[in-house]
Amino acid sequence: MNIFRRIIVVLALSLALVACSDESGTEANTGQADQTAKPELIAKPSGGKYPYMGVAELDKYLADNTGKPTMLFFWATWCPSCKQEIPELEQLNTTHGDSVNIIALSVDERVEDLDRFFSKGDINLPVYWGDQAVAAKYKVEAIPTMVIFDKTGKQIFAQAGVFPHSMLVAMVKKLTEQ
Repeated sequence: MNIFRRIIVVLALSLALVACSDESGTEANTGQADQTAKPELIAKPSGGKYPYMGVAELDKYLADNTGKPTMLFFWATWCPSCKQEIPELEQLNTTHGDSVNIIALSVDERVEDLDRFFSKGDINLPVYWGDQAVAAKYKVEAIPTMVIFDKTGKQIFAQAGVFPHSMLVAMVKKLTEQ
């Protein structure tokens, strides 16, 4: 069991090295964060196709879904590593979605970016659109980042990086064996 944990830690640290940084848009170009809220973006999330999930909405989701672990994946459409992870999460949702909640939470600045990203076809994964406040609450400093909550809604894991399907399955098995 100790070797398994060491392998997971080494893999997680290795994957963290390939994660995308969270520098985009105005912040990356000017070096200053845009701290002003963009209510017009939050108010109309693409006709509900990608529901908005801020801090309050995520808290409510976790409270409403106690009894089942949740894997929350922070990502963005412009991130190459994130694009690699989305199919892994879709596959996990197909094979293990009945035993764990899997959420892809985009931190793109505009919901239209999601429309463009998924314009080629349907996705078999719950996709939400969030903001920097929800990412900040869980100390997301790079994307992609996986945050895992146990059956009670308590955060038990957070790690940046890309996780292959086999590792995601091992995580689900560990979460559901209790």
